[in-house]
Amino acid sequence: MKSIAVIFCSSLLLWSGKLTAQPDRIFYSLEEASLVAVDSVLRLDLSKKKFTEIPAEIYSYKNLKELDLSQNKLTHLPDDFYFPNLEVLNLEKNDLDTFSHSLCQITTLRQLYLGRNDIHSFPECISQLQELVILDAWFNPIQDLPMALTTLKKLRSMDLRGITYSKEFQKKWNALLPWVKIEFDVGCDCAN
Repeated sequence: MKSIAVIFCSSLLLWSGKLTAQPDRIFYSLEEASLVAVDSVLRLDLSKKKFTEIPAEIYSYKNLKELDLSQNKLTHLPDDFYFPNLEVLNLEKNDLDTFSHSLCQITTLRQLYLGRNDIHSFPECISQLQELVILDAWFNPIQDLPMALTTLKKLRSMDLRGITYSKEFQKKWNALLPWVKIEFDVGCDCAN
């Protein structure tokens, strides 16, 4: 009789959709994520959803470690864009024109992907991202880099391809960040 009760309770939990997710499970929609306990959603891939704004529902997933919002139509991130456990954030191929200061508050970030946007600069507050290992900002019109980048001692990779920089600029930043593999396009004999 006890085994029947256990099977019934397990079936009821499965039917209710509130079983704890596996840490390596990726949820591909907010609808799919809503079927499990909020605290168990660690990886969320909302790429290619045509979002123009961050959906409000996303903020209920405070345990997120990975969030993919690439290939949407986001133009900005709101001031309250914050996830205390986030380690990987992909914002590639959106329409972002600024590096939001809210990103600087996510001090757990280890990988930040911003390629193919319209970002013109990094703010000084980027120095708060002390856990950052990968900074990917290829094909953005970033004219200069802040000295704050030199404080990121865990940074190992920075992709700046698709941006025209002078040979002198590249030489300067390779010297300032010798522990970082910086990917540049071939340097030009230009003013920048």
